Formats: sequence, C-alpha cells, structure tokens
Amino acid sequence: MSDTRAPSGPESNQSKRRPVTLDEILRPSQSHRDLRRLPALLRRAFELVWRAARWQLVVSGALQIAGGLSLAAQLLVVRRLLDRLLAGATAPALGELAIELMLFSLLFLIVWVAGIARTEQQRLLGQLVERYTTRQVMDATTAVPLVRYDDPEFYDRLQRARVNANTRPVQIVDGVLGLLQTVPAVLAVGAGLILTQPFLFALLIMGSIPAVFASRVGSRLIHRHQVKHTPGDRLRMYLYMILTRKDEAHEIRAFDSSAFLRGKHDAAFDDKIDDLRRVIRKRFILSFVGGAVSVAMISFALALLIILVRTGRLDLASAGVALGALLILSQRLRGLLGSVGTLYEGSLFLEDFTSFVDAHSRTEDVEASGSDHSSRAANGFQEIELDRVEFTYPSRSDPSLQDVSMRIRHGEVIALVGENGSGKTTLAKLLAGLYTPSSGRVLWDGVDITKCDGSLVRDRVAVIFQDYVRYFLNARENIAVGQEKRMLDEAAIVEAARRAGAHEFLSALPNGYDTILGPAFAGGSDLSGGQWQRIALARAHFRNAPLLILDEPTASLDPRGEYQVFEQVRRLARGRTVLFISHRFSSARSADRILVLDEGRLVEEGSHEDLIARNSLYAELFTLQARAYGEPIRRPGPAG
Repeated sequence: MSDTRAPSGPESNQSKRRPVTLDEILRPSQSHRDLRRLPALLRRAFELVWRAARWQLVVSGALQIAGGLSLAAQLLVVRRLLDRLLAGATAPALGELAIELMLFSLLFLIVWVAGIARTEQQRLLGQLVERYTTRQVMDATTAVPLVRYDDPEFYDRLQRARVNANTRPVQIVDGVLGLLQTVPAVLAVGAGLILTQPFLFALLIMGSIPAVFASRVGSRLIHRHQVKHTPGDRLRMYLYMILTRKDEAHEIRAFDSSAFLRGKHDAAFDDKIDDLRRVIRKRFILSFVGGAVSVAMISFALALLIILVRTGRLDLASAGVALGALLILSQRLRGLLGSVGTLYEGSLFLEDFTSFVDAHSRTEDVEASGSDHSSRAANGFQEIELDRVEFTYPSRSDPSLQDVSMRIRHGEVIALVGENGSGKTTLAKLLAGLYTPSSGRVLWDGVDITKCDGSLVRDRVAVIFQDYVRYFLNARENIAVGQEKRMLDEAAIVEAARRAGAHEFLSALPNGYDTILGPAFAGGSDLSGGQWQRIALARAHFRNAPLLILDEPTASLDPRGEYQVFEQVRRLARGRTVLFISHRFSSARSADRILVLDEGRLVEEGSHEDLIARNSLYAELFTLQARAYGEPIRRPGPAG
C-alpha cells in the first residue's frame, strides 16, 4: 500500500509575484461584516449576474421597470378619475371617462403581462447564473494546490462555496430584479407624495429604519449559523454518500453498521435543526419588532390624514390620492426592504463563494508567471534531480520527506519501496509537480519546475495512483480523459487498451468502446477491480508522457496479470522514464534501480542484487515477504 499520510494544514508556499498568499485568500474573512459593506457586496452581485447572463438581466430589468412605472402611472390615472368625479355637482357619464378607463385597463394589462414574462425570465436567469457560478467553483477546485485537499478548512470553504453556488444566485437574482421593480415605483410614488404631503413620506421612511436593522441582523444570524454547521453538513453529506453508494454497500451490510451510521447522520442533522430553531426565534422577534414600528408609523400617518380631511385642510380627491399613495408606497417600501435584505443576506454567502473563487484567479496568475524555462521543461528531460528536498504538511511537526537527494535518468525504470508511511506517494507527487517542496528543489535538466507553467509540466507526466478514478463515462472517454483533442483518435485509444491488456474485454462489451462503464447510469456495464485497473493503465499509456508514475499498479491483479503488466511496463520504458511504487518485491526486482525510503529519508538505492548484498533494510523486507510466500531464502554474508 502506498504512503497514506494525509495531514491537514494550509499551503506553506507563497507567491513571489503577489504579497498576498493563497492561504490568506482562502482563510475566512475576519473583518466585521456590517451595512457599510453593502454597496460593495451589491456591486459584486450585479457584476456576477451581468457576467453570467447580461441580456436576460437587461430584459428582466426592463420588464421590472415597465411594471413599476406602469403601477405609478395607474396611480396618476386614478387621481385624474377622482378629480373628474368630484369636480362637478354631478358625476360625468361613463363615455366621458372612456379615455381614462381605457388607459387604466391598458396599464393594468402591462403590469400583468410584465409580471408573467418577468417570472419566466427570472427562472432562466437563475439557471444561467447557477451555471456560471458552478463553473467557477469547478475551476477553482481544480486549480488550487493539491495539498489544500489535506486541509479540513479547505473542505469547509469548498462546501459553502459549492452550496452557495447552487442556491444563492437565485436569491441574488430575486434581490436584483426586486430592486429594479420597486425602486422606480418608490421614486415615482414617493415623489408624488412628497409634493402633496411630504410629512407622510417622512413617516414611512422613519418607520422603515427598524426593519432595515432587523433584516441586517437577521441575515448575519443565518450566515453565522451556516458557517457554524459547515463541518456538520459535510459529515452528513459523507454519511449519506456511504449509506447510498454501491462501493460501501457490501461492507455496511456485512457489518450491519447502517443503524450506527444513520444515527450519526441524524444526530448531526438534529443539532443543526435545534440551532436553526433558536436562530429562527431571534429572527422572528427582530422582524416582529421592526414590523410593529412600521405599522405604528403607517397608522399614525393615516390618523393624521383623517385629521387633515376633517379639519378641511385637505380635499377628498387629494386625500384619496394620498391614501392610495401611502398604501402603495408602504407596500413597495416593504418590497424594497425585502429585496435589499435578500441581497444583503445573499451577498454574505456570496462572499464565501467569491473569496473561494478568487483563489483560482490568483493561482492562475502564479502559474502564468512562469519563466522562459517553461518550454524547456515541457519538452521532456534527460535527467530529473531532487536536491535536498523536504516536505512537511503544515499541521505536522515532523516532515514527511527529509533531505532527499536523488537523480533519475531518462529511460530508467525505478522502483520505489518502503514501509507504510515512509513517504513514497508524497515523493511521487513531488516528482509529478503536484506538490511543491517545503524546501529544496525538483529539477528537470537543471530547471526548477516550480518556476515553470504547472500545466505544461503536468502534461509531461502520466500518473496512476492506487486510488485511481473510475469514471462512469464510456470506455473511450475513460482512456482518453485529459486528452480532449485526441478523443477521436480511435487507433491510439485501441492501442493504449491493447498495451494495458484491456482491449479484449472492452471489445466484448455491448457497445464496445462506446459502452458506459459502471452501474450508475442506464446501459452501464460494471467491471472487476482488475479490469478497472487495466483501464487506468490504458489511460497512462494513452497520455504518452516522458515520465510515467505508477502507484501500486498491480494491486488488483492476479499473478499472471501482474507479470503481464510489468512486461508491458518494461516495453513502455523504451524512450521514457518509469517510476513505480510497489509492496511486491518480486515486481521491484525487475527495475533498473530500487530506491528505499524509511521515515521520509532515502536510505538505500541500487539494483536488487546490490541491495540484497548490503543486508540492510531492503534485504530485511524482501526476506520477510519471501518467507511469507514460502520462497527459499539465501542469506548473504555481512556487507563488505
């Protein structure tokens, strides 16, 4: 088994181009999120929606504005009707009011049709924004340094970014479009009310202040609740996954552990719901107080309006218009405050998303700032050198690799062996450019690969780890994944499958190479563990990279399959370099050189015969394994 150390901690390397480190980008903001930040958050929300679906936003906005202005125009038409009805001693005939009635009906129709069209556009707009934000989350997760995946804090932030990318865009769209609808109406109706009865407008504004405060505090409460329970949400998702997935189903049934796992899932959910009840109670009290103050102000305004009419200071027509404006404006103000509250709450969660995604752009900038050495490293190598390399996971005090210096020449087949936790997989990831040394250098023909474009370096390495991915795609895509431009190269795909010993069983599938692999989708065909491993090996063959790294490439194969794979590896080594990690020393014997790691240090290297002759760690491990298989052991004499 490969090195399984997976300590957690933030990335220790810093970008030389920028003073801000990746860790600082990913660390949760400690700044106080208050109402003063709302303009910047709203601007970011508008930018997000604009980039995702600008034309849909324009259309939706136009519909919102049309609806709001039409509503304000309806109020003016109603005032004209009231003026004409109350102007003379006798009411005018219906025909004399035809123009006003037709205009009122037309405006009513515009408001109604605009509402229907707005609802459908909003549905489309929400999906477009969700598509855009989901893409950004996927781009960010594939761009951050691999070591971040050993950090629990990273998973918490990824969880919030992923969830918010799916839910908050719709909330933001609602808030944005709500503002576009209510602001014109509030301005139009408010202007009319200011011109007639400004004190009523002032009372409404004063009554809205407590609601703004309540909305702000309530949004922060729900955001803190979500952040607090992110680890529990991840635990629930993990438990749900293993309780519903095939890979774990056989063991869960064999050990009858479903009740225990379900209990942990329910306990985490119950804890979140109990806390949510407390948050909801607080939000209700705040909203009730804010609403009560607003209602009190409106009631006071109505009382003043009645007094003005009774004392003759205000005629009935003006009073009717003022009353209609008061009711409409109070309703629109509630809608406006609701939209602002929705945007503020969404923006708090949006900031979790944007801060996560910002790490992606910073990482791209760092990789794009590679020197002119990139092209040299991308063309392959004659020699790879590790120069006093150390690697420490930030959460650990002991390094996983210590002072490792070695050289790998072009065309060599190198076996990497050692006990569990000796650092084998960590070393392989450093060679592949997936990890960056804490100190020391990894050089390709003298070029430090950390100064090169990472994508160009990775394109020259094919890595198959023990926990290789089983893509539930068709067989062709499983082999050619990562080489999209060559996806239609049928001959190369079949040749890679032949070399990996996979062509025969793939050809026998119902649709050949177009058959979906795995049981997850209709028409899918599942494979055995050994067959899946041959698919992974075919993937490495197809990449045709100068450096091939295989982590336990025969773990799922029988002895015959193991022999065939290493015969293929030997043939594959012609013209390229192969590094394989294996616990089967019978496999390591065929390598040109064997590297032995012990507690993160390179303690031995040489051919099988040389290492046996030294009678040190390799000889001890080989002897123990050979004895387990009943092989005769010929002990060498003391080294030297």
